[in-house]
Amino acid sequence: MDCGFVSTKIGFVSVYVERGAVTRIEFAKKCEGKVSSEILKQLEQYFEGKRKTLDFPVRFSGTEFQKKVWNELRKIPYGKTVSYGELARKLNTSPRAIGQALKANPLPVYFPCHRVVAKGSIGGFSGGLEWKKMLLELERCNL
Repeated sequence: MDCGFVSTKIGFVSVYVERGAVTRIEFAKKCEGKVSSEILKQLEQYFEGKRKTLDFPVRFSGTEFQKKVWNELRKIPYGKTVSYGELARKLNTSPRAIGQALKANPLPVYFPCHRVVAKGSIGGFSGGLEWKKMLLELERCNL
């Protein structure tokens, strides 16, 4: 597995790649290795506010339910948020089940789980609330 990182205003974001596809993205970690400059360029552009979608190749595993939730995240527009409840109603499940699927997301930012918020707060985030706040501010999301 190869890895690389980008630097953001609040820390590092590492990307892990196997056979040309991103398999994991982690916040607050710095790993150095050999990763496609196109993948790192896309991430840098996103964190600079110059790119709204990521389209590098990915490979991920999860349950069918998790994959359904993660793929639904790609439909949430840049700069917009939905609540756990709204997403749960759309997928005919519970907000808690949505939260558990988001917690297992191996590719945050690519599957933008930070765009899912609680009814009265920003909710949780497996990368930490500081990162979620930064991502929501970066996208200028209105809460």
